[in-house]
Amino acid sequence: MPKDIEFSIDRLYREMRGRIELLPPERRLPSYRALLASHRCSRQTLTRTLQRLEEDGVIRTEKRRGMFATPDPRRRARRILFLRVDWCCEHAEQISGALDREFSRRRNYHYTELRYPPEKIAAFLEDLEETAADLLILWLEEVEPLRLLKLFQQNIPLVFFDCGIMLANCSIFDLEEEQIGMLAAKHLIDCGHREIALMITEPKGLTCRKRMNGFLDYLHVNGLKPHMIDCEIQHGESSSGMAHDFFLSYLERNRVDFTAGFAMSDDSALGVIKALQESGFRVPEDVSIVGGNGITIGERSDPPLTTVIFDPAEAARELAAGVDELFAGGSFGIRRIPPRLVSRGTVRNLTPSTKGVE
Repeated sequence: MPKDIEFSIDRLYREMRGRIELLPPERRLPSYRALLASHRCSRQTLTRTLQRLEEDGVIRTEKRRGMFATPDPRRRARRILFLRVDWCCEHAEQISGALDREFSRRRNYHYTELRYPPEKIAAFLEDLEETAADLLILWLEEVEPLRLLKLFQQNIPLVFFDCGIMLANCSIFDLEEEQIGMLAAKHLIDCGHREIALMITEPKGLTCRKRMNGFLDYLHVNGLKPHMIDCEIQHGESSSGMAHDFFLSYLERNRVDFTAGFAMSDDSALGVIKALQESGFRVPEDVSIVGGNGITIGERSDPPLTTVIFDPAEAARELAAGVDELFAGGSFGIRRIPPRLVSRGTVRNLTPSTKGVE
């Protein structure tokens, strides 16, 4: 079998199995034709996937009746569903991997992750109204209030992951995205910069807005007005390339009247740095740059990227501890993982040296 077909089958298998295992036992599945249309795959891919699901006991087929979800012997385990936006973002991938590893260590949990396209959040949340999950972890960028109300009415424990939702008696997991912007602004100010740019290099979802607000608020408190540069990025794919292309064009048309800038992520910050270097600017001698999220590639960039990070493994442990507490009859409460700044080579210190001064 060609490798590309094998890859398609594996991907569809994981997606379908994750959804089916959250259905009530004996729930009838959509028809073959409906599955073909919804997954937009070839007949060969769907047929082989269904065969594999049946071989593994996930579904059963009855002639002339259709396909049904098969009761899973692991149903005694608590079923946890993590729902997040499907963006190609290393920040999100780090979180996904850390949560999967942490919950996999606990035999009393059956953990599944589902990803929704940003434009299809309403349809995904509607599907959740019939889920058999014991707990939902929701990483929502945008959600309508009425849809949120329906989720509350399901009588399933909800944990809001970095959503900015702060309602009484809710289970909240907060990565304190505002602190990422505040720490970036503080570091640049402490290094003597006063002409500072906010580079909006990611889609303006909730996460991005929280970082922006933290950055802008800290500058405002210190009496500084930022230079606003909006790259007008609409989706989370290839933000580094899009930021690079935008800034190449921007630098051809505009004078650089700032000494430092904050980009919304490490990935897009590296795109900005590349554009600056290709346009003849030196980093950090001419322009200092701070990123966010601390992906590994920032350590190896030239120069190494100053960034604000948090530890995904620590976040996963804290979240799992809250889930343990919740299922034990306690309260998840509000749990926070504060970020920290890692100073590397992309920020120049403009403050006068005090060495040798009496």
